[in-house]
Amino acid sequence: MLDRKPVTIHPDIAWFGDVRTVLSPMAGVTDRAFRDVCRAHGAGLAFCEFTAAKGLTYDNPQTWRLVDTEGEQGRVGVQIFGAEPDAMAGAARLMADKRLDVLDINFGCPAKKVVQKCGGSALLADVDLLKEIVDAVVAASPVPVTAKIRTGWDDDSVNYREVGLLLQEAGCRWVTLHGRTRNQKFRGHAHWDCIADLVDVMDIPVIGNGDVVDGDTYAAMVRETRCHAVMVGRGAMGNPWLFRQMDAADGLGACETPNLGEIMDVVEGHIAAVARLRGERYGSQTVRKHVVRYFRDFPGAAAMRRRLFATETGDAMLDVLAELRSEADLESRPRCGTLPLAENDDVNASDLCCDLKEGDRS
Repeated sequence: MLDRKPVTIHPDIAWFGDVRTVLSPMAGVTDRAFRDVCRAHGAGLAFCEFTAAKGLTYDNPQTWRLVDTEGEQGRVGVQIFGAEPDAMAGAARLMADKRLDVLDINFGCPAKKVVQKCGGSALLADVDLLKEIVDAVVAASPVPVTAKIRTGWDDDSVNYREVGLLLQEAGCRWVTLHGRTRNQKFRGHAHWDCIADLVDVMDIPVIGNGDVVDGDTYAAMVRETRCHAVMVGRGAMGNPWLFRQMDAADGLGACETPNLGEIMDVVEGHIAAVARLRGERYGSQTVRKHVVRYFRDFPGAAAMRRRLFATETGDAMLDVLAELRSEADLESRPRCGTLPLAENDDVNASDLCCDLKEGDRS
C-alpha cells in the first residue's frame, strides 16, 4: 500500500477510510450505467453528474433525473452547484429521502456558463459568499458534506490553503483539490505540489485530482502528495480498467490490459444498461461518447465506430457488436497499455456539457 498522510476521518464517513479511488462528477457522462461499470472495475466511490441546486429546488424533472441513485449498490455521491446559499441549502434538504453517501459542493467547475452565474470556481474569487454557501449546506444536509475546489481563480489569486482550511472549519469531511486554477481550465499540467501542500496543512482527508491516467501516474501522485485518495474523470471514459490499474499500483491485485473480447463484454453490458435506463433511442445516443473511447487504439477502430454509430437503438448497436465479434481477432490488444489523454483527466463541465441542458445549470 502506498504511503499516505494519517488523517482524521469523522465517524459519519468511517467507510471512507478504505476508499482510495473516486470517479469524478461529469456532466453527460457519469450516469447510473457508467457509475456501475466503473464500480465493477474497482471505483471506491462514484459521483452522479453534477447538478444545479436551483433546478432541484424548482423540482425540474430533467435535473432530478441526474440524481438517479435509487437502489444503487456501492458508495455514491451527489454534487451540487450554485451561487445562492438558500437554494443550495434547499437542495441539500431535498436529499433527505435520496440514496447517497455524501453531498459534495462544486467550487471547481470552470465552465463559462457556470462561472457567469457565479457558480463553480467563480466562488474562489468570492470567499465570503463561498463561506455562506458552505455554512448553509452543512447546516441543512442530511448526509456528510464535502467540497471540490481548484488552486484559485488565476495565478495571481491562488488561495487553496485559505479555502481548504475554511471548508475544514465549516464541517466538510474532506476536500478534493484539482491542481489547476480556473483560468487554466484543463490546459497545461496540474500542480501536484499544491495538492501536497494542502495535504500537509489539513487534518481531514484530501483527494487529489488532475493528470492521473494510469497506475503509474496514480502512484506518482500519491507518492508526491500523500493524498488520501485520487479522483479521476475523463481518464476513465472508455477505460474503466483504470481503477484496477490504480488498485494494482496500491498492491491490491493485478491488472492486465484488456483484449478486444473483454472490452466488447463491457461495452455490451454498458449499452444494454443505458438502453434500459434511458430508452433504446436516447440511450444509444448518450452512450456513443463512451463507445468512441472504448475502441480507441485498435486496428479498424474508426470503421467499427462508423458501423455502431449508423444504428439508432441500443439493440441495433448490440447486433453490430455481435457481427464485429465474429469478424475480429478477440485476443488482440491495444497498441498501448493505457489510453492516451489530451491534457487532463477531469472534465466536469467544459468539454462534456453538451448533454447538460441550460435548465440544469440555472
